[in-house]
Amino acid sequence: MRAVRFHDYSGLTGVRIDHIPTPPVDPGALLVRVHAAGVNPFDRYAVEGYVNAFVSFTLPAVLGRDFSGVVEAVGKEVAGFRTGDAVFGQAAADAEGTFADYVTIPCDRAARKPEKLSHIEAASLPNVLMAAWDGLFSTARGLDVQPGQTILINGAAGGIGSVAVQLARWRGARVIGTASAGNLDLVRQLGAEPRDYAASDWLDDLGQIDGVLDSADGSNADTLCEKVRSGGRYVALRGLPSAGFAERWAAKDIACRVASGPDSAGAWPDMAKVVAEGTIRPVVTAIYPLEQFGDALAALGSGHARGKTVLVVRD
Repeated sequence: MRAVRFHDYSGLTGVRIDHIPTPPVDPGALLVRVHAAGVNPFDRYAVEGYVNAFVSFTLPAVLGRDFSGVVEAVGKEVAGFRTGDAVFGQAAADAEGTFADYVTIPCDRAARKPEKLSHIEAASLPNVLMAAWDGLFSTARGLDVQPGQTILINGAAGGIGSVAVQLARWRGARVIGTASAGNLDLVRQLGAEPRDYAASDWLDDLGQIDGVLDSADGSNADTLCEKVRSGGRYVALRGLPSAGFAERWAAKDIACRVASGPDSAGAWPDMAKVVAEGTIRPVVTAIYPLEQFGDALAALGSGHARGKTVLVVRD
């Protein structure tokens, strides 16, 4: 089978398509014929060695985590799935990835693909859905969003932000979303009150808010925290912006936390149900064939993120 593998941590120069054996199906897993695979910043960080502190790879390793495809074989200990089922989900960070013709996935990391979603749409969701879910709803790491609250999502047009807007509205919150001028219409369509983060006065009439989910780089984190009420929360998805940041704002009764959702697989059935109910509209803005994986990964660093990038593995 074809597989996009990285052989070192030199960046895109160390990544190529190899032809390797199809993996066997483990007793508690599914062998999935991949139709589409979502592209995430994690994939770019992996090939550049930035995630080695918390993920151990055996090189060469197959890239990719998100997938949508069709079950080719079912492990002998698996119940609830059968050959031919259309499924979507996410591979573990340290597992062989999904930029390949086939992938073996533990059954608790897969769910049936909603019929109304294409494989491309379904493959765009797992990573961003898990991160947004954790950032919004986790009591320990997230905002713990409640109906009637007002929250701000910084970077609301991106992969995580666009899903977070929809989830927060589903929970019953009022949502304010920041984006570049060209993405304000998308943010409005998703259900948020759009704000152009480049405008000098966008914060002037904001008032007090209950929390911030920051999917951007944290460069304006202090400014955003100034708008959070006492007892509110600031949750970063890329890490806190500086040493001492959390302690400084804790003195003002604002809790600052980090959420990324890498291990939210236990909540995957609940998340998949929300998708099946039609709550989430996937926002896919770039599609590449598997052979153009390099272009897809390079596009992640282009800035002004809008929606998700997906690789088509099988037409």
